[in-house]
Amino acid sequence: MKINKFLGGVLSLSLLLSACGTSSSDSNSDVTELTFWGHQNVPWNDSYEKIAKEFESENPDIKINFEFFPYDQFESKVQTSLMSKEGGADIYEMWGGWAIDFASTDALAQIPDNLSEEVRNEMYPSTYGALEYDGKIYGMPMEFNIEYGGMIINNHIFEEKGVTAPTTWEELVDVAKKCTVKEGETFEIKGFDFVNWDSVPYTFLSMILSQGGSYLSEKTFDFNTPEAIQSWEALAALVRDDQVTDLTGLTGGEELEGYQQLYANRVAMVPRGPWAISEGVQSFGLEYGKDFTYVSMPFYGQQQKFANETGWSLSVNNSIDDKKKEAAFKFMDYFFQDDVILQHNISCTQIPAKKAVAKNSELLESMPYAEPLVKILENGQFIGYFNTDQFKEKVNTIFQQYVNGDISTAEEAMSKLTDECNSIIK
Repeated sequence: MKINKFLGGVLSLSLLLSACGTSSSDSNSDVTELTFWGHQNVPWNDSYEKIAKEFESENPDIKINFEFFPYDQFESKVQTSLMSKEGGADIYEMWGGWAIDFASTDALAQIPDNLSEEVRNEMYPSTYGALEYDGKIYGMPMEFNIEYGGMIINNHIFEEKGVTAPTTWEELVDVAKKCTVKEGETFEIKGFDFVNWDSVPYTFLSMILSQGGSYLSEKTFDFNTPEAIQSWEALAALVRDDQVTDLTGLTGGEELEGYQQLYANRVAMVPRGPWAISEGVQSFGLEYGKDFTYVSMPFYGQQQKFANETGWSLSVNNSIDDKKKEAAFKFMDYFFQDDVILQHNISCTQIPAKKAVAKNSELLESMPYAEPLVKILENGQFIGYFNTDQFKEKVNTIFQQYVNGDISTAEEAMSKLTDECNSIIK
């Protein structure tokens, strides 16, 4: 999930005017100045600046100037500048889903052949799907954005209930029910709080894929399948029948998100990416391994398969001159060296997009909690070339309608979901 990754940042960097982006180099100077736009997040910002300083020491003819924006401003500024093809940055920190909108408009520069070869040969295929258009690649993925495969467990609740981390879906349901505590209709402890913007859609897709099913053929969605219907019923049953959680993660009404409630001892299990771990330590003062642990999440079917979308990447503005493009791609070439991107991934608690980096022992030495995810990366598949925010909105809306009884059967829900999702395909 894009926005929640930024909760831990205590931000102090000032905002700068957007118009200075593509006009920052001085034609009378031997130094090529590049403007880099990113979102405000202290560990990420520090890592970018450290890498740029090291790069500049080896390339004194290139200077990287950073502008970091609050996330809600950052997304709109990036999209506005790329739509107008005026101003903006030279290098963008680019969420993969945005590239779908701009790779086809000539707003982003195609990366050079040597970098394209590096992406195709050295990175997991599911990490750059949104950066590719018409056989060309328009950015380089920094991370493997994975929202299925790992979950946080509250060690104290598990100990109190006498349960251990589940290894099968059946055990997951059983443990969730044993850990759930209700006072009337009010939850005191939710056993398994998977109801959030990302986890409902990604759990649903993994359940389909793990049964050997599919949901997308060429450019057409189809959820009218036995695998999708069974997955939908099983997922909804956790809320409607087993009552191990409720819909407030989608409808609102809680002051804390599910993983934050786990840190407050109000939830036993939450499926989330590893980005949520630092908040337990830094914001809640907890100790990893003692108070909570990150473990493998069981798969519904016999196959360990899941879908993932392209995450944070770097792209270059196609409207800048050739000299600046050359300098920008030189910086990207440096940034994606194994030792450099490894340290960036560790600093930002990211799962690497680069295969060699994901398999580097130093990664797990620094991020031992990443082990449940690293071991399944080969099983990921690109979610599809469509707007994932719109897709998630469709899934989550229809899921609420089905659980609430506004849609009477899973077959009806899957027919509606198929029709509505096909409306977002370009």
